[in-house]
Amino acid sequence: MRRLTRDRGNRRGATVVEFSICFPILLSFVFGTIEFSRLLQLQHTIRLAAFEGARAGVPLDSTTADVQNRVQSILEVVRISNVQTTITPNPLLYASPTVTVSVSADPAENAWLIWFVTAGHPVTSSITLQREVLAVSVPGP
Repeated sequence: MRRLTRDRGNRRGATVVEFSICFPILLSFVFGTIEFSRLLQLQHTIRLAAFEGARAGVPLDSTTADVQNRVQSILEVVRISNVQTTITPNPLLYASPTVTVSVSADPAENAWLIWFVTAGHPVTSSITLQREVLAVSVPGP
């Protein structure tokens, strides 16, 4: 029993050394998980914004402003900034058969540390939906 007590006393500094080695590794795993989750959230939100924007352009009376406003309202919820949105056709006409919405954002401007992983490649999503005009008979001239 006496020997165990003596060994425990000699290892007091080993705990500090082990902690100083393990803690930065553990911390990097925690922050890496948080950043990876933020990147996945960014991708999902951009896909959702593109889909909801295209969905807003499906009705006959919709305009490009309606599509743009819907995309921005989705992105504002998650606070995604510096987003490029492309709506095709622009302007959205009554007889346009489809609407395509492309949304792109730079992950470096929307995360803390992910800029070195993405290497300047934007997160992009493009959705094309058919408009209601195909189901409605339009009178000829």
